[in-house]
Amino acid sequence: MVTGCPNSCARQYMAELGLVDDGPNSYQIWLGGTPNQTQLARTFMNKVKVQDLEKVFEPLFYYWKQKRQPKESFGDFTTRMGFEKLKELVDKWEGPVQSAARYNLKPLADKETYEAMEELVKLQNKTAHQLAMEVICNFVSAQQNGKSE
Repeated sequence: MVTGCPNSCARQYMAELGLVDDGPNSYQIWLGGTPNQTQLARTFMNKVKVQDLEKVFEPLFYYWKQKRQPKESFGDFTTRMGFEKLKELVDKWEGPVQSAARYNLKPLADKETYEAMEELVKLQNKTAHQLAMEVICNFVSAQQNGKSE
């Protein structure tokens, strides 16, 4: 739920995840409401710039996916974990372990190519995206050099 109205016109305080405009390109993040609206959300963070929202949401959603109990809603998860623990996870977030699987390369490559990419990701301590971009840049450079001769 996203709203510019701090007066609860959109009922953002009932949502599992609510964003309330609190200045130019800035939001309050509210967490903890439940799907059946039996629990109110509470303020999790204030003055989060729009460009920083992903830095907050990525670890929250990642840990919800990894640590939630069966059929546990996001709102119930945030309440169970507690805001102090969630803030700690957000502050320490460096991203999940990078792998080719994160970039959905499996359906685009045969088994051997996919496994080779996974090995390169680990050996070179790079993301699959970084490796793919290097291959593309090298290919384009080779094509340009070949045409200029």
